[in-house]
Amino acid sequence: NAGTYVVEIDDPERAAEISTAIDAVFDNSDAQTKTETESAFVAGFIAMAGNLSLLLNAIGLAVTFTILLVSANTMSMAVRERRTEIAVLKTLGFSSGQVMGLVVAEAVFLGFLGGLLGIGGSQSIMWMLTHAPGIKDALAGIGLSELNLQPFVAALGFAVALFLGFAAGFVPALGAYRSRITDMLRTV
Repeated sequence: NAGTYVVEIDDPERAAEISTAIDAVFDNSDAQTKTETESAFVAGFIAMAGNLSLLLNAIGLAVTFTILLVSANTMSMAVRERRTEIAVLKTLGFSSGQVMGLVVAEAVFLGFLGGLLGIGGSQSIMWMLTHAPGIKDALAGIGLSELNLQPFVAALGFAVALFLGFAAGFVPALGAYRSRITDMLRTV
């Protein structure tokens, strides 16, 4: 059984009139029709998805939180493994604030590299999708021939990467700030 028929018309202004005429032909049959324009058909599919924006934002927040947890765990392990080095730095005269600054700077630098990698990778994938022969035609068919990374979105993603780096490194840096030299050297 066919579920959808596509009817091409010459005059788009007569779409409502033609839709009514088609539906009238099948009005008293077992298979009644619902004739609508292509844009109304697509809008119906989008409406079935519900609040897609809320869903995508919730997924994005969950992914961001997961990245924060993984990054914080990685930075905690890095600081824990370098307890001796931190004790030596403090012994050589580095203040607790300077040691904390070094740990936070390392975390922010890793966030910086992650942000650059993410933006560069996104831009590369979008360029590849819009220039690959088979994919380019398919994207043009659904109205995405001009797929690109907006500067605001790139800047926001980069800012989130820097914030995640800072947030992931702050707690381990605070631990390095509070630690005493003798306690760190005893655990070797």
